[in-house]
Amino acid sequence: MNLDWEALLKIVGIDIMLGVDNAVVIALACSALPHSMRGRAVMLGTAGAVLLRAILLVFAGYLMGISYVKLVAGAYLLYIGYQLLMDSDADPEVASHDTLLDAVKTIVVADFMMSLDNVLAVISAAQSAGAHSNAYAIAGIVISIPIIVFGAQGIMRLMDRFPVIIWLGAGLLGWVGAELMISDPLLANYLKGAQSSLGEYTHLSYKFAGFVAVIFSVIAARHMRGSA
Repeated sequence: MNLDWEALLKIVGIDIMLGVDNAVVIALACSALPHSMRGRAVMLGTAGAVLLRAILLVFAGYLMGISYVKLVAGAYLLYIGYQLLMDSDADPEVASHDTLLDAVKTIVVADFMMSLDNVLAVISAAQSAGAHSNAYAIAGIVISIPIIVFGAQGIMRLMDRFPVIIWLGAGLLGWVGAELMISDPLLANYLKGAQSSLGEYTHLSYKFAGFVAVIFSVIAARHMRGSA
């Protein structure tokens, strides 16, 4: 068959743009590991995440119409942001095989949750390829993998130098989690009511609330842990 370069370029572009948050997850999950273990965790986590994302391509249209799916996925992303930030002050030298597996599991599960909307965007971009749309979607994801992996490694280096990025990354997970939650079919009627008072800033307000919720819940938890 003749390659539809337009569809392929659109898919890769979407994956790169949407892959920024996935790169942040990988970097956060691996930031507490010793440098010698980070490369292995990135590769294992990315491989597992890509496999699940390919499977999700097949079922994405069905899953997106089910109430509670995005709600649960979004809430879980808020929890991951909280958990990773709480663990970010751990001593990397105590990392063991168990923490490597935990990092890989976090990458795979978080990427799966974040890919719910990503996959739909990729499928939409692939429609021009007709009967081969799924093949194009998978090819686009595979092509974008090195960019996401190297992006995660670059973010980790920045985190080592500027620890505040860890906080911003965890807040981003809260932002994306809230974005997923408010797009759940269950909240459609509620958001229509909220828009009457918040207007065009409705969605931005909820996403910002997710960002702030992760940051301040960690500050509160650390304060209570320190005063205990």
